[in-house]
Amino acid sequence: MKKAEIVEPNKPLRIVEADLPATPKKGAIVKVAFSGICHSDLHQWEDVIDAGIQKVSMSAALNYKLPIVPGHEISGTIHSFGEETGESELKVGDRVAVYPWAGCGDCGACKHDMSERCREKSKALVGVGADGGHATYVAVAELQHVVKLPDSIPLDLACMLPCSGVTTYNAVTSLLETVQQATLYHGKASVLIVGAGGLGLWSLQIGQALFPAGTKIVVADIDEDKLNLAKEKGCHDTICWSGELTEPELIKATMAKGNGGFDGVMDFVNTKVTAGRAFSCLKPYGMHAMIGLFGGEASFPLPMLVLGGKQVKGIFVGSLAQFKALIELVSKNKLEAPPLTYFNLEDITEGFNLLKDGKIRGRGLIKNKM
Repeated sequence: MKKAEIVEPNKPLRIVEADLPATPKKGAIVKVAFSGICHSDLHQWEDVIDAGIQKVSMSAALNYKLPIVPGHEISGTIHSFGEETGESELKVGDRVAVYPWAGCGDCGACKHDMSERCREKSKALVGVGADGGHATYVAVAELQHVVKLPDSIPLDLACMLPCSGVTTYNAVTSLLETVQQATLYHGKASVLIVGAGGLGLWSLQIGQALFPAGTKIVVADIDEDKLNLAKEKGCHDTICWSGELTEPELIKATMAKGNGGFDGVMDFVNTKVTAGRAFSCLKPYGMHAMIGLFGGEASFPLPMLVLGGKQVKGIFVGSLAQFKALIELVSKNKLEAPPLTYFNLEDITEGFNLLKDGKIRGRGLIKNKM
C-alpha cells in the first residue's frame, strides 16, 4: 500500500510504500477510493491553530507525534474484517464511508454512540490518533464506524459526508428549531451562510431540504466567483464582503438582504471579523452557529446577547446517528457534491497548497485507483 505522511510542518508530504495494516479485531480494513482534503488537514500540516489569545501547536494540543498520515474524509470498499466483528450486514467489497470521530469506547459518550464528544477522542481519531485516509488502505478500529452506502451515492461525494457533510448537517439541524419558530411567529425566516466554499455549499443544499418552505437563504463571501456558484446552486441572494463600504455600511447592507437581519447564521469562516459582523446581523432570538476554524477571538455586546435572547453555538462535526441520517437525506433528495478537483496521492502536497491559497473551487479530493 501507499500512504502520505506529514513529516515536518509545511514540508512536502512523504509518499511511503508500506505493508497493509493488521485488521483490527473489532473493525475492518477499507480500501480507500477517495479521501477529502479538509482545512483541518492544513492545520495539521502547518501544526498551528489560531486560538485567539495565542497560536498553539496542533500536535501538542491533540497529543500526537509526527510522522502522521492525515485524512478523515474517507470512502471506499471493505477489504477485510476483524476476527471479533461477528455477524454483520456488511460484506467484503461493499461500498462504504468511514465515520472518523472515534473515541475511547469506554466512556458514557462512546457508550451512547456520541464518540465525537469523547474527552479522550484524540487518541482514536482517524488521521490523528490513528493513521488516516490519505492512503490506499485504512484501518478502522470499530466496525460500527464503517457505514454502507446506497447505490445512489457515488464514492467521491460519499467521502465528504463524514466531515464537511455531517458538520453542515449538524449546523443546519441546530438552527432548525429557531428558523421554524421564526416562521411560525413572523410568517417567514431568513438564514445567512458565511463562506461559499465546500461547507457553505453543503449547508445551502441541506438547508434547502430541511428549512421551512420560503426560508430566505443568503450567502456572504469575499469572492464573486464563489458567490456566483452559490447563486447557481439556488441561494436566494448573495452579498460580497469586500469593497469600499465601511463596517457599519456593510452590516446595514447585509441586514437588508435578510429583511432587517437574520434568524440564523452559519459562519464557516469564523474569524474576528466574520463573527462580529454575523452577530451584528442577527435578529432577536436568532442563533449564530460557529463552525469555521480560521481562528482569532471575537467580542459581542453582552447586553444585546441577553436582551435580544440571542444564542451562540459552536458546531463540531456531528454524531454517528446524524451521519447516517445525512446519508439517507443525500440519497432521498439526490443532493449533489460541490465542484470537485481530483489529485493523485503523489500530488497531495499540491492539493494542500492550492487549498491553502484559496484556489480550490468547492472541494479537493485524493483519488486512488480501484
